[in-house]
Amino acid sequence: MRKLFTLLLLPAFCHINVSVYAQSGKVITGKITDKSSNAVLSGVTIAVKGTSVATQSDANGEFKITADPNQVLVFRYIGYDGKEVIIGQQNNVLINLAEQNTALDEIVVIGYGTAKKVDLTGSIARVTASDIVKQPALNAVQSVQGKVAGVNIIANEAPGSAPTVVIRGVGTALGGREPLYIVDGFPVDNITNINSADIVSIDILKDASSASIYGLRAANGVILVTTKKGKVGRAQITYDGYVGAKGILNRVKMANANEYVTHFNENLKGIGTTSGFLATDQANNTDWYDELIQTGMVTNNVVSLSGGSDVVDYFFSYNNFTEKGITEGSQYVRNTIRNNNTYKFFDNKLKISQTLNISFANDRNKPLSAFDAAYRQSPLVPVQYANGRYGRPIYNKTTGEATYVLGAGEVGGKLNDTGNPVYENMMQQQYNKNMSIQGGLQAEYQITSDLKFTSRLGVTQYFSQNRGFNNIKDRYLNTDPLNTATEFEQLKAQNPTSLTYANNSLNIAKTQTFRWTWENFLSYQKSFGKHNLDATLGNSREKSGIGDMSDLTGYDVPNQEQYWNINFASSQYTKQVNQTYYTPRALISYFARAQYNYDSKYYLTATVRRDGSSTFKASGDYYGIFPSFGAGWTVSNESFMQGSGIDFLKVRANWGRLGNQNVPLNISQVLSSPGSDNYNYVFGPGQDLIFGAAYGSPARNLGWEVTEESGLGVDFTLLNNRLSGNIDYYNKTNTNVILEVTPLLNSAFSQRYFDHGGKVSNKGIELGLNWTDQINENLSYSIGGNYSYNKNILKDVEPAYDGAIGGSLNNGQITKQLKENQPIYAWYMYEAVGVWQTDAEIAGGVATTGAKPGYLRYKDQNEDGVIDENDKIFHGSYLPSSTFGLNLSVNYKKWDFTAQGYGVAGNKIYNGLKGTRVDGGENITKETFDNRWTGAGTSNTHPGAAHDALASSYYLESGAYFRINNLTLGYTIPKLYNSSSKIRMYVTAQNPFIFTKYTGFSPEISGANSGIPSETAGIELSAYPTTRNFIFGVNVSF
Repeated sequence: MRKLFTLLLLPAFCHINVSVYAQSGKVITGKITDKSSNAVLSGVTIAVKGTSVATQSDANGEFKITADPNQVLVFRYIGYDGKEVIIGQQNNVLINLAEQNTALDEIVVIGYGTAKKVDLTGSIARVTASDIVKQPALNAVQSVQGKVAGVNIIANEAPGSAPTVVIRGVGTALGGREPLYIVDGFPVDNITNINSADIVSIDILKDASSASIYGLRAANGVILVTTKKGKVGRAQITYDGYVGAKGILNRVKMANANEYVTHFNENLKGIGTTSGFLATDQANNTDWYDELIQTGMVTNNVVSLSGGSDVVDYFFSYNNFTEKGITEGSQYVRNTIRNNNTYKFFDNKLKISQTLNISFANDRNKPLSAFDAAYRQSPLVPVQYANGRYGRPIYNKTTGEATYVLGAGEVGGKLNDTGNPVYENMMQQQYNKNMSIQGGLQAEYQITSDLKFTSRLGVTQYFSQNRGFNNIKDRYLNTDPLNTATEFEQLKAQNPTSLTYANNSLNIAKTQTFRWTWENFLSYQKSFGKHNLDATLGNSREKSGIGDMSDLTGYDVPNQEQYWNINFASSQYTKQVNQTYYTPRALISYFARAQYNYDSKYYLTATVRRDGSSTFKASGDYYGIFPSFGAGWTVSNESFMQGSGIDFLKVRANWGRLGNQNVPLNISQVLSSPGSDNYNYVFGPGQDLIFGAAYGSPARNLGWEVTEESGLGVDFTLLNNRLSGNIDYYNKTNTNVILEVTPLLNSAFSQRYFDHGGKVSNKGIELGLNWTDQINENLSYSIGGNYSYNKNILKDVEPAYDGAIGGSLNNGQITKQLKENQPIYAWYMYEAVGVWQTDAEIAGGVATTGAKPGYLRYKDQNEDGVIDENDKIFHGSYLPSSTFGLNLSVNYKKWDFTAQGYGVAGNKIYNGLKGTRVDGGENITKETFDNRWTGAGTSNTHPGAAHDALASSYYLESGAYFRINNLTLGYTIPKLYNSSSKIRMYVTAQNPFIFTKYTGFSPEISGANSGIPSETAGIELSAYPTTRNFIFGVNVSF
């Protein structure tokens, strides 16, 4: 380890100026400053035009370079306008660079290269480090929320979790929905293991024209992350840290004990029961949320060292992130180490860059079902009884008391089937340890002044170990407060090999995954008078997969955590050992892109990528071609626009095709003998196959899903570049959409399989406006807003697949259906039109079988006099049609203030917590109790205590909300002891306010299984509540 750290830190001490290349001419020296402030600029690139000779300015803004008198020096610096100077007889030059006037002049990452935003023909958005640092989060993508039109970020507040990202709508039913993440040129699964403070920028390729350079993996958009590098100059040390407290943003108030008793007894009366009523005087009034929830804490500490010289630039950082969740025992701890170095040879003609990110994460997660249980469990149940056992939903039916004590002749009963949330939270002892190593090596060689060759190799290794301990004996004792340890031991003795009576079980699951990527490409940049050409040509090879997966279970290990080891398991029980090997996926690709513009007025871009994926080897159709085209016209550069008052105006048009290879497959194979170790041999791509049987079906082979998208856009700046904005329209169609098929009884297929069965259309508009103004030297501000509208429709569905159901609830109800000309897996259920008031009204109307006064009333859609499946209708989508964000920033002297908000509209959320109550023994919200039906004329909105549990529009609520997700006030003390040192202190309120009509915990939910449309996406079940966080932090640099 000491040798490793020595190697990582070595560049920091390599300020040795070694001349490895010499050229003729005279030595030119100079100094570079900011034109407006006269501050020195370090890291400015100075090149001799038409040659590969180049250098950079040092910490004092000074430089030295050798050139001939007739040559031209070119000065370039990110964020500033470039400048060219003829050398002539000058030996020393003073250069002032002007800061770029508009955001359109900034440099963005476009995949295998960079470009000025002003030169783009596609839709690319950027979020910079200054935006990321103002919204502290484990995953930097969270900072994008509300800042980019067309990008819907759905936060997940559980410790260690990543947000869900949807770019320009959902276009697949069963395939992968997440964008492709590229970090410093290398693909990764997500960026949760990357320290947010290490990130320079996040560039989002939203349209097919921009993303087609990544072909088969880019159907859901591409997120390009660039991490920090060292700069020429003196060493700089920074520290960034914050500490914060977390609590629930929107807590649901539940009925208290007296209200629960009233509701419970009303339910019994409503269903015609004459006994088992609860007494009005109860011993307990448990607030389960108070018992379950604690104040969470988060701390983050980052220290970095960076600098550079003529031969090496270096960056090193260490980060510790610790988050304690809002439930007892939940915790996530991550430590990351990053080292990025760039070595320069032959006067920058050859650059060798190395990136390394090592992450260690420990996660103690707790069951999300505990939040459901806290919602449902009766307040009459105590957390613990006097004998130390945990409370159960049982009561004395004879006396009506919520107790397990029964006298002679008394009868016991249960209130519901919900568990004790505190006990369930305590008993889940699941510990996850993860380690990831991401490394990359890149060589850039400037062959000529116009031609550059780049080769890079990236490797990722991921190791995880999940350890779960289940105290079987303790669960037995707490199933019934009267159970005893003696009884358990007697049962254990009577059943010596039964796993039901083992004291405990320990499960250890280990997974090792890998990915390597090797890419080589040429970059060509050349100007011919007013003609400008930028071209890229290259190839890529990638291999990834699960190298090994094992699952071991042992029994009767010691209860103390330090002894939780499979080797300590009792030999009385057979250990369960499963090991699975997977076939890795391979990808080979060729790509090319040409960007041309004439006189910065007329732009053309053409891109093509050819991908071959082993995933589709069985189909014999390995390869797909993914082209795109873009065109632009900078109208403001035309002579007829001079004096128009428009600073910049550009129109764009583009088209492109993308693919999605992350799809389910059909595989039919017979597995070989298990051998002595129960190996599960796998011959197909990426599938977990079970020994001894055929898996999959003989249905036709599948290919990737295909996305075709066309778009139009306008970029503009007005009023001396103070007002900037953009408007985009897109039309995106996903074809070859894979759907799951349930065979008919007379089908040749005996099991469900997948097939290409439809298209998904997403059409929308995106608007962005930003006003930036400098009032005086002390006061500046900016106000920005964005809005996007997206219409999602399922089209051209094969008849065999039209009508597939989804959104299954744990009470057996179905809430969604796949139907042509509807949003993908739209809400499909009965329409509730009120509450039955009297028996006479029921007799004269159309009601469900067994309906009684107080039951919900459903509309007879087809007017056939019967309420059945034919009366279900569509009720919109869980997907928002509109998303919007507002951003305000004010700087006054040493103070800075930031306010950010985000919202959605046009969607509906199914209140699954309320909608899956299966009997009157579960608790209800205070609002439902106060407004329930209690007799004729009392309520035509909320049903009575006794009612059916059919899925209906009664449980659908508006998912619209607007949340202030960030308020930050900071104060900076500059020049602590030199011109580059400073300290900034700040306080931040994250999610302090939310405006919504939704009555559940949070309308911002993706659902389980990462929001699969056919499952619980848009249904509030087992969801982690949105939290409100208050943070204090400091940023120090010197």
